[in-house]
Parts: sequence; C-alpha cells; structure tokens
Amino acid sequence: VAIGSGIVDASKPHFQQLQEQLIGHGLNALGSLSETINNLHGSVTGGR
Repeated sequence: VAIGSGIVDASKPHFQQLQEQLIGHGLNALGSLSETINNLHGSVTGGR
C-alpha cells in the first residue's frame, strides 16, 4: 500500500495537468461547436 500511495503522490501533479488540459480541450471543443451551431442557425434563418 505504501508503494502504491507513493506512486499516486508522485503522479498527482501529472494527473492535475492532464485534467486541466482535458478541460481546456473540452472548452475549446464546446466553443467551436456552439460557433458552428450559431453559423448554421444564422444561415438557416438568413436564407428565408
């Protein structure tokens, strides 16, 4: 158990960095997705 907890403690900063990167990528993906939806919506309503 001591060895396992040592490994977890050693990799905690790495996990935190990875989590922040994933959150950043997720926000970027959401932003581009909503932008795409806005563009589609604008072209649909503007085409009428």
